[in-house]
Amino acid sequence: MLAALFVSLVTTFARITYDDGSNPATQVFLRSLCMMLVLGGLQCALGRRLMLPRRTILTTIGLGLCILVMSFGYLSSVFYISVSLAVLLLYTYPLMVGIASPLLGRERMTWIKALCLVGAFAGLVVASSEAFGTLDWRGIALALAAAGGVAFIALFGGSAMSYAHPFVMNAWMNLWVVLAVAVYLGFSGGPQFPQTFDGWLATLAVCFCYTLGLLFLFLGLMLISPAQSALTMNLEPLFSTLAAILLLHEAIALRQWIGMAMLLIFLAISTLAGMSRRGKA
Repeated sequence: MLAALFVSLVTTFARITYDDGSNPATQVFLRSLCMMLVLGGLQCALGRRLMLPRRTILTTIGLGLCILVMSFGYLSSVFYISVSLAVLLLYTYPLMVGIASPLLGRERMTWIKALCLVGAFAGLVVASSEAFGTLDWRGIALALAAAGGVAFIALFGGSAMSYAHPFVMNAWMNLWVVLAVAVYLGFSGGPQFPQTFDGWLATLAVCFCYTLGLLFLFLGLMLISPAQSALTMNLEPLFSTLAAILLLHEAIALRQWIGMAMLLIFLAISTLAGMSRRGKA
C-alpha cells in the first residue's frame, strides 16, 4: 500500500513542476538518476557487488527501454490530459497482460478472466466517456505507450529479476534510462529546471516518491506474493485521483468515479481469481 501511495503521487508532483517551467525529459532524468544512486548505494552499503554477468546486461538494456517508454510516456501524458485520466489509461496494462499471456502460452484464458477484461475496459470507457470530444490524442497515445511498457515488464521482468538481486538489476536499468535521456537532453537544448522554490520542492518529491515507491514494492514482494502485491497496487488510481483533487484541484465527475470503481473491482476479481488458481495448483 505504501508503494501504491508513493508511486501515485509522482504524476501529481510532476504536473506542478511542468507548471513551474520544467519538462518530462528533465523529470525522467532526475528521478532515474536518484533511483540509480540510491539502489547502487544500498548495494555498496550492504557489501554486495554491482557488476552483472555480460549476458544479463543486454536484458537490463531491454527492460531499461521499457522503463524509459513507461516513464516518458506517463509523465508526458499529463501535459495534455488530466492526471486522473492518465492513471486510468496507464491501468490498461493489466488488460494488455491479460490478452497477451494466453497468446504467449503463459496461462489459459478462463471465462472469469475474459469477463474481468471486458468489465475493466467498460469501466475505462465509462470513466473517460464525458471527455471523448475534448481529449488530446497525444496524451492518450503517450499514456497507452506507458501502459505498453509496464505490460512488457510485467510479462518478462519477473524471470529477468532472477538473474541478479532486484536492486542491482534496477540500478542498471535506470542507468540506461539516465544515459538515453542525457543524450536526448544534449540534442534538445539541455534540461529545463523549475523556476521557483516550490517547483524544486515538487521535483524533490517526484524523485523521493519514485524511489520510495519502488523500494517499498521490492520490500513488499519479499513478504507477500506478486499476485497480492498486484492487488494492492490496484489502489494507485484511487490514490492518484485523490492527490489530483487535493493538490491540483482537478474536478472529478461522478461518471469518472463510477468508471474507476468498475475498473478496480474487475482488476481485483481477476487478481483474486489468479491467486486462488495458483493456490490450488
